[in-house]
Amino acid sequence: MNVAEFHQNIEQIWQKIEEELEEQGADVDCETQGAVFTMTFGNRTQIVINKQEPLFELWLASKLGGFHFAFKNNEWISNDGKTFWKSLTESCAAHGETVQF
Repeated sequence: MNVAEFHQNIEQIWQKIEEELEEQGADVDCETQGAVFTMTFGNRTQIVINKQEPLFELWLASKLGGFHFAFKNNEWISNDGKTFWKSLTESCAAHGETVQF
């Protein structure tokens, strides 16, 4: 994956998150500023997802902690083997929204 593909992949993820949240009627506002995507929940808590271009990683920070994902076998996978989508679903639940990605 080159730099352009990395950015395109992450931006597609951010778009999918927004679409799924809207489709499922979640009380979550999303904002993108540069390399940072912030999800603000109705209870004012946040999940922050950001691009780490130098490492070609995707990072997620939530009430459950911080997670780093690398692109392996066509999926974003953390060190402990969890997919990004599973971690995001669990993080959203911890912030009070039940959504599926």
